Amino acid sequence: RRMEDLVALDEAADEAAVARALCRRHAEKAFYTAIADVAVCVNPGADSAALHSADTARRYHSQPLRSLPPHVFATVEAALASAKSFQAQCIVLQGESGSGKSEVARRIVQYLCDVTSSSTDRVVQIKRSFVEAHVVLAAFGNASTPRGIDASRFGKYCEMTFNEKTELCGGRIVAFMLDKMRVTNCPEGERNFHFLYQICKGLPAAREGSAICNQLKLTEAQQFRYLSRNGGGGNAADDNAAFEQTVGALRAIGAKDDELKAVYRIAAAVLWLGNVVGANAVNNATIEHVAKLLETEPATLQRLLSGGEREATLAEVGAAADSFASQLYAQLFEWAVWKANRAIETKAKGASLSVLDVPGFEPLKTNGLQQMCINYANEKLFRLFCETTLERPQREYQSEGLNWSSAEFYNNMPACEAIEGQQTGVFTLLDEVCTGNQKDAAGTFLQALKDYNTSAVSVSGSHFKIKHFVGKVKYNAGALIAGNTELLAESAAVAYLATSKNVFIAGLVQKRSVGVEGSPPATVTHAHAAKSVGYVLSATASCTCRFVFCLRPSEALADGVCDLNYLLAQIKFLHLLDVLTMKKAGFHYSATFQQFLEKYYLCCPALCVGGKLAWDEEPSLGCAAILKQCGVSSRHYVLGSSKIFVARAKTIWQLDEIRDQFWKDMAQRIVSALRSYQQYQRECISTIQASYTQWRATAPSQDVRTTCNYLFSGKKERKRFSLTSVRHYCGDYLDANSNEALLKVISPEQQQRPSVVFSSCCYRVTEPSLLKDATLEPLIVLLTAKILLLVEDAHSAKGAAEPYVLRRQVDVRSVSWVTMSPFADPFICIHTVEDKDVLLTCDFNTELATRLYAICGVTISCTNKIEYQPKKGQRTSITFATANQKEQYILKKDVVYVASAPAATPTSPVAVLSPPPAGPSSPVRLPSSTHTTPTANGHTAQVTNGRTGWHAGSRTSSTENLLGGSSPVVPSGVTWRGGRQPLSAFPTPVATSAGTVASVQSPPLGSQAAGSAALSVGGHHSHKHATTHHRHPQRGRNRSESADVSAELRELSASSGTSSPLRNDVSQKSTMESKPGRGGRPAPLSSAMAAVAAVAHTAATLHELSVAAGDSVRVQRLAGDTQWCIAEDRHGRLGFVPLNVLHFEQAPVCRQFS
Repeated sequence: RRMEDLVALDEAADEAAVARALCRRHAEKAFYTAIADVAVCVNPGADSAALHSADTARRYHSQPLRSLPPHVFATVEAALASAKSFQAQCIVLQGESGSGKSEVARRIVQYLCDVTSSSTDRVVQIKRSFVEAHVVLAAFGNASTPRGIDASRFGKYCEMTFNEKTELCGGRIVAFMLDKMRVTNCPEGERNFHFLYQICKGLPAAREGSAICNQLKLTEAQQFRYLSRNGGGGNAADDNAAFEQTVGALRAIGAKDDELKAVYRIAAAVLWLGNVVGANAVNNATIEHVAKLLETEPATLQRLLSGGEREATLAEVGAAADSFASQLYAQLFEWAVWKANRAIETKAKGASLSVLDVPGFEPLKTNGLQQMCINYANEKLFRLFCETTLERPQREYQSEGLNWSSAEFYNNMPACEAIEGQQTGVFTLLDEVCTGNQKDAAGTFLQALKDYNTSAVSVSGSHFKIKHFVGKVKYNAGALIAGNTELLAESAAVAYLATSKNVFIAGLVQKRSVGVEGSPPATVTHAHAAKSVGYVLSATASCTCRFVFCLRPSEALADGVCDLNYLLAQIKFLHLLDVLTMKKAGFHYSATFQQFLEKYYLCCPALCVGGKLAWDEEPSLGCAAILKQCGVSSRHYVLGSSKIFVARAKTIWQLDEIRDQFWKDMAQRIVSALRSYQQYQRECISTIQASYTQWRATAPSQDVRTTCNYLFSGKKERKRFSLTSVRHYCGDYLDANSNEALLKVISPEQQQRPSVVFSSCCYRVTEPSLLKDATLEPLIVLLTAKILLLVEDAHSAKGAAEPYVLRRQVDVRSVSWVTMSPFADPFICIHTVEDKDVLLTCDFNTELATRLYAICGVTISCTNKIEYQPKKGQRTSITFATANQKEQYILKKDVVYVASAPAATPTSPVAVLSPPPAGPSSPVRLPSSTHTTPTANGHTAQVTNGRTGWHAGSRTSSTENLLGGSSPVVPSGVTWRGGRQPLSAFPTPVATSAGTVASVQSPPLGSQAAGSAALSVGGHHSHKHATTHHRHPQRGRNRSESADVSAELRELSASSGTSSPLRNDVSQKSTMESKPGRGGRPAPLSSAMAAVAAVAHTAATLHELSVAAGDSVRVQRLAGDTQWCIAEDRHGRLGFVPLNVLHFEQAPVCRQFS
């Protein structure tokens, strides 16, 4: 890669060394070479497609200038990067004809359209219009010459505008110096403009083309004089495909069908004008056909070609027809440019990047006005290059006080003055001769050149020579005068076209890209050229120009052939050695101190604070600090009076890389911060969604809670748990809506089943008799929008046909009122118009009353004495009184004694109360230490963390439990009806009146074995089956209230008198025999294990919970126990599970659910 930049050549390198380096790279198919920031391209010929492929474009996109091998795409990327800073850029292409400038210009436009972003359909349309506009202009303005099969016969200036998103939002195209004389005077062996062949060969093959060709009378190209000089030239198949491509491009830039037909008519008229003059006479039929094509009067056209009413010679009519044909085609070309500009025009302001392509030098045997205009344009561009690249830097070095010796380079100003001089220039003298109507105009013109002899012009015979920067070029004076004189005035042609009945043709003259208003008709040709060149140079004056030199590898342009001598000649006349010398001796980069600071302050931490410039001292010192920080030697830069000059390009590349890396790091920080913020957002969203999901689960109960608090505020004492926010008024506590067997009791037909709004376990209080107390019958209460049902669980009944039996059905419309006591007890009486009331005990009595109120608007009253009718015609009452007792309530005959512990009564419907203070009727709160306390019967209770646990001898229970109250205590004499608990396989341990804790061992789920659990109390074992108060698993219990369970377990373990696994001394052995595994009979449990259910106050029995492989459970580890744990399944059922069958997703934490 050493020769990728010719600056790396030896100091003594000459043109031959440069030529050899370029030939060597051409043989390696490296067609682009750099001279510092100037690109040199040796025409790749057939390798152009691969050299400028889409893959190559993607590789160079957004890459720094020197990070990849030299390429025009790298130059474009550098220009685009500078254009983003609103510094107008212009890429100037220079080289002789056939060097590939037009191909490079087209590839530049294609590259910019491919790599820039597109966010709107308008941007996509503009990009396509830019690409297709070049196809249209190539068809109308390119021709086949000995220098190339697709040589551009006009110059173009393409300006592209980009918005802040680097999107192509518009632009403009300026086409100038069209070789319109080629239409009528195409050189031998060359082709005319491509479109004239395409319409002859492609239009008949197109759809509906035959009918149009019949109207236009188009057949073969050989029938027209303008196209027959090279035998019609070209490949018909290529012209057919090219015609379709051209028509598609015209449609892409907005051409309509009627406009296309008018274009065909004008092109056909141009061709038929060449056949107006026959061998011996004027062809009047051809004149009439041309007038028909243009939709004008034949007589008017006849007068136009003959110069009026006078009789014109055959030669004069032919010359007038040729002049009119060239002007008509020029108008058609300018319409194509105008149409392209209409498709890409924009009023938006933004970054500007332009491409300037001027026809290359083309010395011919006979050079006329067209060649002079082309050479003049190249001369002016070379003057621009010398000014910006060679002369202006030297003047800047000297003005800044640098030790610089001026170097002399080639100066082409004399050649420019010789052509455009105000008094002695060729253009000025040519106008004087052509407007003077002199007989010997050529001689007069040559004599004037001799009189105003300059160093750049020399006269010899009928020719004169001008010393251009490429060398001396000989011009024919007669050809110059003939080209500058229009036999048919343009004004006459314009007036004639305005008489057309075709709207498109009549308005054609108004659609001009570049024109000269009010110029004399005889001087219109070179005036157009001078005007166009001046316009383009004024546009590039405000731009930063980047030059690309294009070279032909050989005269024949054969693939893979590079002629060293031919390449050397081009290197000499393009003065590339001067460019190389200047780039070696001069400075690669210069900028004012402030500009340098603002551009590269990020490279020095001392100048950069928070990404902003922070430097209050002299700007020159800041520039030196930046370069010192980057390790640049003082030999590689110079500080002038107001500017800094950097000698090596490598230094600037290094600074650019450091600056770009800073922005990349900052971008990475921003991305990381954004991702962290997005992660935080996602976490917040998850939290919100989880909270919303939880709220949705409890939302239906909010109205019930509010209504309940409103109805009973100040009227009835409430249990603490009923008022806390964790209490969910979910209604269907037994999940009756999912129990098919239970729903059949409501309605056998599934379609007619109403939704259950409330379900719970309850006990119906039967009337006491003379010989026995009242009995409690366990039932299930179901409430729908229409009926209230009392259902008995018949699972254990022998010979039962159905698992559930309906015991009572009440129409909610028949409910007249509901009566409850003012105390915190579970009793509720539902009065009906059927004269048969229902007296129940239900833990959710206030919610049941509230839902009845919501359904039928019943009246709710709270009184100490409830009068009801257990049977029709029989009235009785039940009285409520408070007593100083530990039990929640005691039912004796027709009196209910309710514990006198202070109940939580809200002062507002949504009040949340604190725990009741310690008092005579509440558990005593002890210091936060672990010790034992003697009880009435000699047993002890362990107290931990300042909370009183269960006292086995005194029947004391904690008021803080999962259901909001202690289990009811059944006095002596009260029996239970029914041998099996309803809906539950988990009986609840309760405190009996005898003061012992007992439970009934129920068969585990999935097992047929039945037995009783040995419960250790006070060191003794009791195998007696006690009658129990059954509680059932209720949905919606709060997990947070089971925190600190292990502390309460320790409180109970002290009462057993045995070695408990819950004691702090974990070295003691448990008395429980372990038999792990599912489905088998669990081992007898210790008293501490049995106390778990009592402390938790949930419907859990002392047996193993039935779980299957893959089930997910929530567990509570027991401190010191390595064999068993408490588990809760997804249905809310609790039980014991062996540890060896569980796989913990996270480490279980004692003292709380995990």
